[in-house]
Amino acid sequence: LVVHPIRAARAAGAEAVVVIVGHGAAEVEAALADQPDLRFALQSEQRGTGHAVQCALPALADHAGSVLILSGDVPRLRPATLHALAAAAAASRGGLALATFTPPDPTGYGRIVRDGAGEVVAIVEERDASPAQRAIGECNAGVYCAAASLLRRELPRLGSANAQGEIYLTDLVAVAAGQGGVGAVLVPADEVAGVNTLAQLAE
Repeated sequence: LVVHPIRAARAAGAEAVVVIVGHGAAEVEAALADQPDLRFALQSEQRGTGHAVQCALPALADHAGSVLILSGDVPRLRPATLHALAAAAAASRGGLALATFTPPDPTGYGRIVRDGAGEVVAIVEERDASPAQRAIGECNAGVYCAAASLLRRELPRLGSANAQGEIYLTDLVAVAAGQGGVGAVLVPADEVAGVNTLAQLAE
């Protein structure tokens, strides 16, 4: 499954690919043994998406440009979308862009909060959302492009005061919005469909 986003990243021109592994790390690394030039980062404790990206930063110590952050269970991403995200991140003053989508049923997804001018100001996870926020139809696809400098500076400052007690990567959106603005790329729902069940895999 994870080979698909790896291929998309390479087709989009990624100079280095870091795979964050945790549960079943040895099996995942063995399954990817035929993929050339991969770097691996171990997230020994699963403390959230923000913590996962923190674990990957040492493997990107020599990288000063932009970083695409992809989910391993989202196999239909297109290189063109990743190019669009990179362009949106470069154009944003906050150094961050994210993919959004509008599913038929937004239940379970983080909601995209925009201000009166239509600018993205935050992502609120469903467990932490108010009833009004849960009524928002635009959702977070979990795919980002961020300046490496932003990640190094701000990820260590993210807290875990939320319903899950985890370090959410989504909290970085509000930080970047406060530092000048965040780019957003609306993508088709089927392109960012995740695979968490056998039924979703078959679909």
